[in-house]
Parts: sequence; structure tokens; C-alpha cells
Amino acid sequence: MDSQPKQLPAPLFYPVLCWCAGIALGKWLNIPGWWALGASAGLIGLALAFRQIRVVCILLICLCLGAARFAVSQRPTLLDAAFASRDRIVNKAEFTVKQQLSRSGGIFEIELRQVQGMRIDEPLLLFSQTELVPGQRYSAYLEILPGKRDPVLDTFRPLHRAYIRKSLRELPGERSLLPIASWRASLLRVLDERMGPDAGFAKALTLSDTAGKGQYRDSLTRSGMIHLIVVSGLHIWFIYWVCMMLLNVLFPRPLAEAVFMLLIGLYAALNHWSPPVLRSVLMIGLMIFARWRSIPLSGAQLLALSLLIITAISPAQLFDVGLQLSFLCVGVIMLGLPRRAWIKERDLPSDILRMRLNRGIDYLVMNTAVGLAVMPLTLYYFGTASLNGIIGNILGVPLSGVLLVLCFIVMILPTNNLLGAAYLTSYRLLLRIFEGWTDLVGSLPFYLDNSRLTAVQVLGCGLLLVCLLRMLRLWAFLPRLLPAILLACLLIALPGFLNQTAAGVYLFNAGTADCILIRLEDGSNLLVDTGPKHRSSEKSWAARKLIPWLGRKGVNSLDWLILTHLDSDHSGGFADLCSALTVKNIAITDETRDDPLWQAWRDTGLLDASELRCIEDTVSVWIGGARIKFLHPDASYWSEADNDLSLVFRLDYKGRRYLFTGDAQVSAERHMLDAYPEELKADYLKAGHHGSRSSSSEEFVRAVSPREVWITAAEGNRWNFPHPEPLRVFQRYASSIRSTAGGTIVVPWQ
Repeated sequence: MDSQPKQLPAPLFYPVLCWCAGIALGKWLNIPGWWALGASAGLIGLALAFRQIRVVCILLICLCLGAARFAVSQRPTLLDAAFASRDRIVNKAEFTVKQQLSRSGGIFEIELRQVQGMRIDEPLLLFSQTELVPGQRYSAYLEILPGKRDPVLDTFRPLHRAYIRKSLRELPGERSLLPIASWRASLLRVLDERMGPDAGFAKALTLSDTAGKGQYRDSLTRSGMIHLIVVSGLHIWFIYWVCMMLLNVLFPRPLAEAVFMLLIGLYAALNHWSPPVLRSVLMIGLMIFARWRSIPLSGAQLLALSLLIITAISPAQLFDVGLQLSFLCVGVIMLGLPRRAWIKERDLPSDILRMRLNRGIDYLVMNTAVGLAVMPLTLYYFGTASLNGIIGNILGVPLSGVLLVLCFIVMILPTNNLLGAAYLTSYRLLLRIFEGWTDLVGSLPFYLDNSRLTAVQVLGCGLLLVCLLRMLRLWAFLPRLLPAILLACLLIALPGFLNQTAAGVYLFNAGTADCILIRLEDGSNLLVDTGPKHRSSEKSWAARKLIPWLGRKGVNSLDWLILTHLDSDHSGGFADLCSALTVKNIAITDETRDDPLWQAWRDTGLLDASELRCIEDTVSVWIGGARIKFLHPDASYWSEADNDLSLVFRLDYKGRRYLFTGDAQVSAERHMLDAYPEELKADYLKAGHHGSRSSSSEEFVRAVSPREVWITAAEGNRWNFPHPEPLRVFQRYASSIRSTAGGTIVVPWQ
């Protein structure tokens, strides 16, 4: 007779959920720590006085304590305190390189040790064209800039960033009991030397190497198996199973488990204590400790305890997408899946066959449930989701497990003998099979790309999934779930009926580059330029920042895209935007139309869904009650300088004039002054060429006479934009000057 196993109690589960909710509320509502602690004290008094509401009070106390813990964790560091009185620090510093984040971009994660002899232990992003060695300690004169959170585009404040200015030199290695960074760098070099071009997969699989992941990210994302190259709980439990088989041969079980915990702790450190790894290590450690003490612990209790420990140490980890996905997957497997025999004894008498079929169904149900559970989060964070992994994991999981073992063998044992060569050959053969399987599964149609959910929709999807799993677990429709299901459907549908993006002009903080969204009150969207892409090997700014933001705001199409010219700081995100969004109309110059880059885009079919409007002379276009008047270049103008051929247009809307000048320089400005000076008058001016002295002549700015000037330039950019000459002119004729160096500029319609 089939029966449900008795579930062990998990008294911490709901208190920990409330603790995490408190951390989230503390962040989003910016709750002061003293206020949260005061509320906790009041709730303790209520709990002592009124027994009937004690459980509710305990849960609310956990909520308040979570908010207080987050507030305490936000205390400013030494660098934060320094940046309160200055905008940059240029001084002699010592630092240790932790890892290389981007080889093409020269981006490193470092640990700052000292600044002018003062001890500072703080992580930074370092931009360096000089190749640096992970684990090595250096000294140099650094320019350190604050990591500023863009109030529109960014959810979290980025790390402070640094640039090497002079006097870079290596220092003797740190005296450390465990030089983790050096060991990690040595292991990565070993894999490179032994595996050559096939090392990328092994480095990602064993040591979470960012560059190795990038090589396989797209194909594995499409196949729904990206988790297989992210060192996660799946890897740790597999390593636990393999290690315990070997250690149990050498030691008694308690000693074997103690040795394993030491080894897995070292391995987690080599992987920078990533949240999924830390979660698994904590769960295994708690499970072992409970077994030693003969304490029965349920899966929910293990999950809750590990989450409590992680967030108590570092509350900000709660907002790490890796941690969220890791706990979500394990939570669905432990708590949400039905514990039942799908095929009964009366239907199939053979015990062995029935057991294997039931396990196969359990595996498919688990894959499906986990795939559905992570879809809302991946759509929210990345705009992608794949159910191809339901099929892909059938072969992908065992293949990745064998590859993981082979990677460790090749990493540890020498390969200059027959046995080592055999292991290396086996690794390469299985890797080819894995890549072929990935390509096959990735061609399946169960994949969504460039489809994003809002936070409200994610909440609705989560509630709906809980209801569906509850129904599946009880194998019956529960009438009391109907209100929750209706609420979930409402949350999913609601953002589609709301205007998520306020109407106005958005000059995005895209660095020293142009990208401007004009959203009219009738919902029409016009985008001017697409931001930068400085290297062919990197993602464009639009793919990293703009497209996710537009998706979260419900903007899935553009009525017009005006591409002023083809410089990479203006057109870098064009291909990504046209692939991700529906672009109804595109405005370009005839010079852009004849450019080889534009022709290459056209030949790939990127422009097939858009109506092309080639601006060859002064012309006006009406959209949503606004008039767009293209002023330059007209039919009589020609220049050898690409910047002078930038599209210049004026937007007239709600009684205001807005002049957008691209990178037009003084020569183009003189032509416009001679041809149609009366058309240049505007209330708002987007400064030409990021505030360079090559643009914004006094005669031109006087003719425009703007009340406000907008400059699109990054803080501390290498061209030192904006230059002092145009700034003096702007100060003479405009009442206000605003720069995207301080964050995205939002100008609502008046």
C-alpha cells in the first residue's frame, strides 16, 4: 500500500521567510535600524501580554529584525566616508588581484589593501590594459572613483572602480595560511596548459571561471542547461557523493565526513564562496552535524537554517540572483514535489519495473517543476527562459557529472603518461558529445528570448506555481485555492494594463555616449541613438542595461528609432535593440544608408520588420501629437567629417521645443545658422559631441538660447568632456546645465 512519508517539523521555516521579507522591506523602504528595533521591542511586549497573538508577534519580530539587520549592514565603509567629501581619490595604493572578469575589457576584481599607508580591505573593480596575475599583490598610483547607482537603470550600487595611473609594480606575496587566489590562479593555468582550447568548459565547471562561462553561455542558456557550468549545489552534492565513497574506504564515517568538510570548505573558497556553493556546503555541514548529534532535521529546516546563516552574515546576499535561483530550485524539490507512487502495484505487479518507471516519472516531474519555477526569475533578470532543459538534463546531468570527475583528475594527476593521456582524451570526447547534445536540445522550440516580466508579474507567477504544486501534491482541486489563483492571474495580467514608464525625456547614463528615450503621453516611444559598444567581443550597453530596463517597464516596441550617425558610441546597441524589440520606423541619413556597416545589418535581415526613412533634406514628421523636424544635414550640405553629418532634429511638444544635435560640430552649426537660424530656438538643448570644444560655438548656443542644456558624458572620461570652453558658453546663455555623469536625466512633460 502506497503511503506518504511523515514530514519532519520545520519550526524555523516561516520565521526565516519573515526574516528575509524584513531584509527586502528594509532595502526597498529604507527602514531605519532604530525604528525596526523599536518595533521589535514593542512586539515582544505584545507577545508577552497576549498569548493569543504570540505566533503572529513572533513572525513580525523576525520581520523587524531582518529590516534592522539590513540597516546595520549598510553602514558606510572607509571609502564611502572619503567619497562623502570628494569625488575621487588619487593616491598610492596596494591591492591583491582576486580574479579577471573580462580579458577583452581588462577588468579585474581586486581587494584593496592600503591607500597611502592606511589599511582598507574593500573589493573594487580595476580597469587595466596591463595583464595582471590573480593572487599577486601590486602597488600603484590608483585613481579610485565611487560606484554610483543610476536611479533609473540600476537596482544595486556597483562596486567602486579604480584605474592605474602610474608606478605599477609587483610586491612580495602575502603571508597567508591559505593563499586561495594564488592556488586558484595556478589551477586555472594547469587547465590551460593541459587542455588547450578545451580548457574553457573545465575552468567554468570546476572553478566558476567567468571567461569560461562566456564561451558556452548562449548555447547552454538556450538549451536550458546553463546551471551545469555554474558551480552550484548540484556539483557540491555530486562531489560529496564521490568523495564519501572514497573516504569511507580510508576512514571511519565520522572522520571521513570531517575530512570532507575541510576539503569542501577549501573548494568553496576557491570558488569565492558563491551563494549556491555556500548554500550546499552549509546544508551538508548541518546534515552531518545533526547526524553526529542524532538530531532529526527535515529538508525544510536545513534550507531555512542555511538561508538564515547566509543572510545573517551578509543580508545583501539575499538579492543575489544565484542565491535566489539556488534556494528556489532546492525548495521546489524538497517542499513542492508530490511524494507519491505514480504507478500502483495493481497496475504493474513487477516491483523492479514499477520502481524504475516511477523514478523516471519523478525525474521528469522534478525537471518540469524546477524549469517552471525558475522561468519567472530568469525572465525578470535576463529576459530569457527555457524549458528545453526538461529534455536536456536527461543526458546533460550525467554527462556533466562524468566531465566534472575527469576535470579534477586531469587537474590533479599528470597527463604526460599513458593513463593521464587517456583521461584527457576521454574528457575531450565526452565534451564533444556534450556540445552536440547542447546544440540539439537548443534547437527545440521551448525557449523564450527578449521577453521580460515585471516584479509584480514574478510575484504572481510564484503564487500561481505554489497553488499548482499544492494541487499536484494533493492530487485534487482545492476550492480554497481559487482566491489565490485568481489573485495570481490578476498580478500577472495587471502590469499589461498599467503605464509602467512615465512620459517624458530620458537621457540615459550610457557613459560618454548617446541614448535618449522620448515617451509621449499617448504611449508612443521614440529612441535617439542606442548607446555604446566598444569591442566586438563584449555585450553592448543596450543589451546589458537598456533592454532589461525597457522590458521591466513594459516597453516592447519603438515607434521611431533615430540613428544620428554610425559612431560606435551612438550605434553600438542598434543590432541588439532591433533583435529584441519591434522597431516600426528607423530614421537615418543617406550617408548612413550607404555605409558598409548598415549594409551588413540589412543583409542579415535585421531591418526587414522596420520601415526605413532616409532623411536627405529638411522634413517634418508627426507622431502622437508631437512634431519632429529634421533640420540637418539638408540637401545642400556635405562634409568629410562623420560627426558633422549627424542628424539634427527639433521636437515640438506641449508648447516646448527640444533640440537634439548628435555629434554635430562647429562646421555643421555654422551651416544651420546660415540656412535657418529661426528654427534653432529651443527650450532644451542636447549639447553636441558630449560637450566637446569642437561643438557648441557661442553663436550657435546664443541662437538656441536654451533654458537648460543636457550633456551626455561619463564622469572622469578620458577626453575630459565636457570641456571648459563650451561650459562657459552654456553658463552664459542657459539657466541650468545637467549631465548624465550624475545618472540618467529624466525630464517629465510640463
